[in-house]
Amino acid sequence: MRPFSSRAWRLPKMPDMRFAPPPSVRIAERSTGMNQVLARSYNERLIMSLLLQNPGLSRMQLGEASGLSAQTISVIVRALEKDNLVLKGEAVRGRIGPPTTPISLNPEGAFSIGINIGHRYLDVVMSDFVGNPISRRAFFYDEARLDDVRRTAREAVETAMAEAPKARRDRLAGIGLSLPADMGPSIGEARAILDFDFEAELSRASGLDVFIQNDVTAAASAECMFGAARNLNDYLYCVVTPHIVPRLVLGGRIYAGHDQAFSLDSEAAMMDHFLALRDGPEASGDNIDGWIGTVAGELHALITSLGRFARVKTAIIAGLLPDAVLADIVSRLSEISGADSETAIERSRLGPWGLAIGAAALPFHSRFMNDSPVSAG
Repeated sequence: MRPFSSRAWRLPKMPDMRFAPPPSVRIAERSTGMNQVLARSYNERLIMSLLLQNPGLSRMQLGEASGLSAQTISVIVRALEKDNLVLKGEAVRGRIGPPTTPISLNPEGAFSIGINIGHRYLDVVMSDFVGNPISRRAFFYDEARLDDVRRTAREAVETAMAEAPKARRDRLAGIGLSLPADMGPSIGEARAILDFDFEAELSRASGLDVFIQNDVTAAASAECMFGAARNLNDYLYCVVTPHIVPRLVLGGRIYAGHDQAFSLDSEAAMMDHFLALRDGPEASGDNIDGWIGTVAGELHALITSLGRFARVKTAIIAGLLPDAVLADIVSRLSEISGADSETAIERSRLGPWGLAIGAAALPFHSRFMNDSPVSAG
């Protein structure tokens, strides 16, 4: 395992998951657009967090999981239903007692725009309330320069909003923006990009609130909200981009350490290979099998090193790669680890647009969800 150290000077590390605490009172009495339903009470956030991680819970199950009274649950569910944030399913009849009605988040209840800025690409998605990317687009530039990134980010927001039906635009909860800790070889441009006020720029372009976070940290949180880590409090999360970037999640808290990435090749060569893989495995040449083996070996070394001081039962592997390529990496890693490994290997459910989905999750987390993950089980 070889640490990536292409230069001695390091950019300042971005903070991890520092969201404002939820408001203590609910200010929305009726729904007249997303501006009226953004601030939720703690109990409403608790119920929505439970429904996000456990779709189809009944009112009784929500009461058991939350500790709230049946009356309080009824009031909250009615308010959320009125605001179109939850949906009731078909009543289920059991052998004993009255029928139960499953309750789930309404995918059409809220939307957000997620933008992930990379060294030579920018991904933008519009996500529904349960993390499904309903529109997505990739933009490319030769190198990360502030003027190009700034123009492309603004264009991405304007395009996403223009292409969305009015009903979705009216229910946009905000824009999430994610950036890597390392913006490429040009120190001056990297510093300019990370110091630039994208919040003000994109807010002016859209009229929406903007939430900014490190890309891998945001994706790790989105995996907990929408993906393979829904009911996990402890896991290792690794994203394969031109590097392997890990995050350790313990007790629902995301730890970045020193934010040190592990390089798979020279930076320029790896970036070219990575961008080719984004187009499809067939575009990457004959070295795909060897590259997959290298990635799996580096991931195994990382998991083994972690096991020397922390026991994590699950490692989730994500990447901006075609699903088939990521599945091959996970399969090869599982073979290397062996059947007796104490760490289960799982593939991310966010897909090749995972970093942009992580960005899109930021407004949902801040507006609607509890600060800490919850579980009904």
